[in-house]
Amino acid sequence: MEQPLPLITDDVTADEKVVEDCQNWLNSHPVWGQLPAEALKAIAQSFHCFVVEPQTLIYQEGQTPIGLYFLKSGTVEIFQRSQIGQLLIRYRNAGDLFGHTLIANAVAGTYQTSAIALAKSDIWFLPQAAFHRLIIEYPSIQQVIHSLLSQDLHEYATRIAWEQMRIQALQSYIQPVPSETSILGSSKAAQKLAQQINQAAAHLEPVVLQAQAGTGKTFLAGLIHSRSELASQPFAEMDCANLLRAEDGRLDTDALFGRVGQLAGILELLERGTLLLDNVQVLSEGDRSRLIHYLKTGLILPNRGIVGKINPAPQPPQPIKSSVRLILASPNKLELADINAIAIKLFPLPQRQADIPDFARYFLKQFCRQQNRPLLQLDQSDLRRLLSYDYPGNLAELAEILHRATIMTPPGHSVIPEQALWSVQSTKNAFRLDLLTHVPWLRQVLLSRWYPEGIWVVMMAVFVPVTVLGFIGSQDPDSSITLNFFWAWWWPGYLFLFAFIGRLWCAVCPFMIAGEWIRRISLWLFPRQQLTWNTKWLNRWGAWIMFSGFVAIYLWEKLWDLPHHAYLSAWLLLIITAGAMIFSLIYERRLWCRYLCPIGGMNGMFAKLSMIELRSTQQVCGSQCSTFGCYKGSGVTPVTFAEALPTEGQATGGCPLYLHPAQLQDNRDCMLCMTCLKTCPNRSAQLNLRFPASDLLDNHKGFWAEVALLLLLLGGVFMHHAHRILGWLGFGSIPVDADHLLIGIPVALVLLCIPAVLTYLTHAIARLLDSEQPDYLTVIYAYLPLTLAANLTHYIPAAMTQAGQIIPVFARTLGYSGANLPTFTWSLDVAQFLQGVTLLSVMVLSPYPLLRITQRSLFNNIPHLLLMLGFTAFFFKLMI
Repeated sequence: MEQPLPLITDDVTADEKVVEDCQNWLNSHPVWGQLPAEALKAIAQSFHCFVVEPQTLIYQEGQTPIGLYFLKSGTVEIFQRSQIGQLLIRYRNAGDLFGHTLIANAVAGTYQTSAIALAKSDIWFLPQAAFHRLIIEYPSIQQVIHSLLSQDLHEYATRIAWEQMRIQALQSYIQPVPSETSILGSSKAAQKLAQQINQAAAHLEPVVLQAQAGTGKTFLAGLIHSRSELASQPFAEMDCANLLRAEDGRLDTDALFGRVGQLAGILELLERGTLLLDNVQVLSEGDRSRLIHYLKTGLILPNRGIVGKINPAPQPPQPIKSSVRLILASPNKLELADINAIAIKLFPLPQRQADIPDFARYFLKQFCRQQNRPLLQLDQSDLRRLLSYDYPGNLAELAEILHRATIMTPPGHSVIPEQALWSVQSTKNAFRLDLLTHVPWLRQVLLSRWYPEGIWVVMMAVFVPVTVLGFIGSQDPDSSITLNFFWAWWWPGYLFLFAFIGRLWCAVCPFMIAGEWIRRISLWLFPRQQLTWNTKWLNRWGAWIMFSGFVAIYLWEKLWDLPHHAYLSAWLLLIITAGAMIFSLIYERRLWCRYLCPIGGMNGMFAKLSMIELRSTQQVCGSQCSTFGCYKGSGVTPVTFAEALPTEGQATGGCPLYLHPAQLQDNRDCMLCMTCLKTCPNRSAQLNLRFPASDLLDNHKGFWAEVALLLLLLGGVFMHHAHRILGWLGFGSIPVDADHLLIGIPVALVLLCIPAVLTYLTHAIARLLDSEQPDYLTVIYAYLPLTLAANLTHYIPAAMTQAGQIIPVFARTLGYSGANLPTFTWSLDVAQFLQGVTLLSVMVLSPYPLLRITQRSLFNNIPHLLLMLGFTAFFFKLMI
């Protein structure tokens, strides 16, 4: 609104032609034309003429009057400020006098109202001194003025009485207009919303908001109002869901439309301004039709009679004129027939994750100011929690969460502690503890240059001599460090750690290290672009290649007795290393590790049982990250949050297995190399401690090649003890070795297939008894814990009785006697005890994943439970 017009105090004689025109106009006026011609001429000579543009303030409350205003043409609004906004006192049209009350009564004071031009207006101004001269010279002028005053005072008193009633009735509906002038957030949704708000503010068409509860409808409607030409008028909100219901259950809409002769509705009481009508969907079809009628005509059709009863002589209610702009809100799409409305859809907060940090900072600033404390900050763990939460209550819930967190944060703290956000927990993080947050030094270790490449040097310092000594050292199992390390240390220790740290071995695997080093050397000597992966083909066939490789390893192990031939065990290590090196020279990153390595396939499968998982917060990655360095690789990335470590945001080549951590559904393809942790500038990565086998419990997606490997590994336990099983069956004389391949290979394959046959038949019986059992591909993963336990049970005796002899074995490998060197072995009884504990533990724990996977009762899973019990009893007899 513009400033008031400059005050005119000088008495300048008007142009004769203007005076004549003014006199003629006054003479034709029904009131002023009653005055004598001399008085009209005197008045015309005293007027100052000026033109004002629309929305020009002529005078305002609190200003001292200096004259009278006469409106020749146009429209002027006389208004007064009130508790609910700008109160219309009256309109002044052509021929009306205004701003004259105090001067006409010769009373000192200031204006109690303001005057503003609504249209381009011609105004004649009569200074106070000139007015007093005229009424002394022509007393008849004063008589005309007093008659006008009497009429004005009556209108003013009536209007003020109505205003007092309006204020009282509207008190519970009036909403404060937002002081903020912009839409928070920088997301595409926020940018689009800002454009729609500007469009809605520039026009006075009705607005339809499609918005869920808590999405900020009131704020946005108030923002539209404050930016529109109605900003000086009241802004109110009515929730239709809170309207009372009549005895017959129908909604009582008197508060909205009013009732004839009894009650004025909010549309009538507001007169002008903006009304946000929330939950319009609860209104009846008839009530919505009346809203549409109002939007078309500006006329309110009030209720008539008594709600729930029939008026014996219904009379059509007289429409009531109103100029209130409507903003209609509903959680669902609202159709308004033949209404040209501006439609705005407010997205739920989880769909505006990129804006959550801005909203959080805004709310924190408000709450800290209310509590008169320094502004609190959110660290990255807090932000990650806020971004990963689902917010059923949308923005309102976020505000309440931060209000509570502000109260819970002790004085003197500058950062909100994570414990204050106890209620903010993603469903994906249920029963999970982020070790990087709760064990701060662990992050520093994993970000250091020693992890994992510092371990690589130690690993290769062991692997290379052990492999070489397999060829040139003693072939006697009691004197071969290769056999001792590979079969007594690596296999049992490796299998034991799966339940705790998953696929960590792959991060320090000597096969991979050799491939990575040879790649770097070759690229240094011969810079080139390595081949990309044929991902589609590899996703389809890669796991079957892994499976075939493991079948070959098993047959080689059994038929050629690898655990007792050092050079053959060394050849196995060398062949796997050669595969890693060849594919590292040809293809980028670690194709061998992800798709082709048989050991890697087993690692990925058993890693699903781990108590540790690496995950990223999808919401942080999707809303805060624009570089995707964890996947593609990137240079050094600036890290902006306050508590950042200097080692965060490192330059990396991206995930070696070509995976985005936000896409990880299980542990199968994560080898805990921590590349994503090193490169991420937003601390999205989490190293979670979780419930074992969590990957199998909810929405697990299996595939046949992995199932085939699972059954192969379970069948491997049968194959390892082929002679004992054949002896029980009366075929102990059948040779299963390299000298009798035509017999040995079929026998070994049959033993390997036993679990597949038994589990398939058991599942067929289970589905016969319960048709709602999931398919075989889903249920078979319940046998994964048993498979790991059975294989570990097989290697425990070697770990207990042979691993502790590594020092004298190493001495004998180098040609020394090894006598009197210390050993750390246990008896076979201890080994058998641990074997029993392992098998019994897995039998106790296996029913839980089975029940979670099948989502069926214990009774409906009896066939599989009996088979698990049978396997456990059989392995007891077989190995103990």
